[in-house]
Amino acid sequence: MECACGCGGKPVKGTFLPGHDQRLRADLERRVGGLIELRMLVEAAEYFADGSIGSSQFNSMIKELLQNRSHHDAE
Repeated sequence: MECACGCGGKPVKGTFLPGHDQRLRADLERRVGGLIELRMLVEAAEYFADGSIGSSQFNSMIKELLQNRSHHDAE
């Protein structure tokens, strides 16, 4: 089984090589714009999954979140 961070390494036991769980977390944070944005992404998915929002609202939330990330990257 390969390391779940995507590095291609093979952990002796568990899902990750040592420290690679944090590597994955940091990469996800960077890709969405930070820890708060990552939380917002998870919350949007939870709202959609529990039926609190529909697919149109979910799509809008995700699009806005990722567009804001793009604007922050340009600064």
